Amino acid sequence: MTRELDQKQAFQTHCLAQMGVTSWLSAPSGVAGTVFYAPQPWAMDQAFEPSAVPTASRVAPTQGFESGLPEPMAKPVAPEEKEQSVAYLREQLNAGPEIIVEDLQPIEELAVDIDVPVHVAPLTSSITHIELRAYALANQLLIVSEVPLSFSQQEDIDRLAVKMGQALLKTPIEEWTSRGLSWPGALRNPHFLTRQDWLLGALERFIIGLTSTFTGTPKVVLAGDNIATLFDELPAECELKAFPVARIVSLPELFRIPELRKDAWQIMQRALF
Repeated sequence: MTRELDQKQAFQTHCLAQMGVTSWLSAPSGVAGTVFYAPQPWAMDQAFEPSAVPTASRVAPTQGFESGLPEPMAKPVAPEEKEQSVAYLREQLNAGPEIIVEDLQPIEELAVDIDVPVHVAPLTSSITHIELRAYALANQLLIVSEVPLSFSQQEDIDRLAVKMGQALLKTPIEEWTSRGLSWPGALRNPHFLTRQDWLLGALERFIIGLTSTFTGTPKVVLAGDNIATLFDELPAECELKAFPVARIVSLPELFRIPELRKDAWQIMQRALF
């Protein structure tokens, strides 16, 4: 029985033959015949002439579905090699049981705790949180005051700091800067609470950054008990220790209790001049 396939089926049959499939079954009874297909089923550039598939490459189909690849040939093994393999296997089987058990043991990785020494600076005080507002006045005077975390008298405190600076320097304040420091601020890691040396480092850089443009030796007013305590805990070699410093109550307290301003004024006069 001879059946002619269309172009697509002929190309599919050709691809199956390239994969090693020499026959395919499409009916309950066996179907045998010759497949005719175009030399080149797909369009090609006219500059190339398709070559016809040689008739010898066509494999006559047989009944069923089988592979056209040749079966692999078993590599012959020399008798000497076979005897050596058998002898080596017998030697391994006759080995001591302790060797076999040891070889079959799984490899286990033991977790070992490694102690890494971590230097933690000792706490010299219980101050772990602080809110500061600093005023750099006329490139001569620096007032650093403790402030509440949130309060509504910010403008009043600013005016009080400027008036205090004018009274101390005996000149109108035409140029002044205000900055804040919050510790630990946005840092939520509880590890920061035990590193007071980092707090002291932040305070030192904060003050140095404000006084770097001062002309002459800066005069510093520390307003608040906590800021005064932290200032005393700065290292002895810190350059801030050479500045003249006056210690008074915080500016919010001076604003709420005017009676404290007289004592603060006398302290500043004695310490700075």
